Amino acid sequence: MNKLRRLSIDNIWKVLLILVLLVYSLINASQVLVPIVFSLFLAIIFSPLVSFFERKGLNRILSITFSLLLVVIILGGGIYYVGIQAKNLILDLPDLAEKFNNTIDELAKQISSINGLSAQEPMELLKQNSDKLMSSGSKVLTNALSLTGNFLTFIALVPIYVFFMLLYRKNFKTFLAKLDNDDDNNYVTMAEEANSMVHSYIIGLSIVITIIAILNTVGLFALGLKYALFMGVLSAFLTIIPYIGIFIGGLLPFIVALITKDSLFYPLAVIGIMGLVQFLEGNFITPNIVGSQVNINPLSAIIALIIGANLWGIIGMILAIPMTGIMKIIFSHYERLRPYAVLLQSEEETNVNSKDNIGVLQKIKNLFGRS
Repeated sequence: MNKLRRLSIDNIWKVLLILVLLVYSLINASQVLVPIVFSLFLAIIFSPLVSFFERKGLNRILSITFSLLLVVIILGGGIYYVGIQAKNLILDLPDLAEKFNNTIDELAKQISSINGLSAQEPMELLKQNSDKLMSSGSKVLTNALSLTGNFLTFIALVPIYVFFMLLYRKNFKTFLAKLDNDDDNNYVTMAEEANSMVHSYIIGLSIVITIIAILNTVGLFALGLKYALFMGVLSAFLTIIPYIGIFIGGLLPFIVALITKDSLFYPLAVIGIMGLVQFLEGNFITPNIVGSQVNINPLSAIIALIIGANLWGIIGMILAIPMTGIMKIIFSHYERLRPYAVLLQSEEETNVNSKDNIGVLQKIKNLFGRS
């Protein structure tokens, strides 16, 4: 009995030691690991496009080059156009701060007229803090849009990594096949499942973000708000953060509507638009397009996001959900680790041919109806 207890304690200490070393390595080697892991996910996304060009008769190098150029042109155009509005927002922050202070003064007068109490001191404190917030916010946005050395390194390395990962993608499969036992193809099977899951999840998520960005932008434009495109796209990208991203994204247009418009109808309308988009996203768009490709329960997703943010920042938050999905796939292939896979998943695993595992394009057809 004592021997079994000692073995159990030894196992616990070994697991804890491995976890500590793993976290230490992830933090201290982040500048090396983040571009590599991020590039791996991008290579998974671009792989079908590269295969398409190869089927059209182009060699592998030209196929990869055209794929990367096409994506860079599309994303670059979108980022440039949205960046113009972001720059205008930064330039208008002083005016917005002044309008906010005027709004606070009007609110203080209304409170005083209702209950006869003076709200001058708390409102003055709020105004002072708002000035500091606007000033610091301007610096944060300016720094975020400026190209730092680390960011330039990241931008330079990622295309190179993606290029060579796509160029030698067959070598990775051969490498995994060599690792497998003669009677078992666990590594190849896990890699294929992870590749399918990541591709379906990220492509589906991109489509969801695009739909939400269009809905948000159209709604904000209909209200006549400035920076509607920037705020609509920003709110859509924040849906990457499950459950709370839509609320964070709706805060900026709410404040802009409150400051720039004379009627309370506009900030309330912003809440209504964001609430409607959230309802459509949670009940129709995401379930039908992304479905249960990752099948991670909300608690695991939130914990993964917190860990990802603390380890690798924004990139860590973006990669947290698919990396957790990969962990679940790995756990499910080993008998002793399957309970942990069950702990991560949101529902019982279904058959591979079930409705939840059909392709993303078929899910879009189902969402909008079949012709």
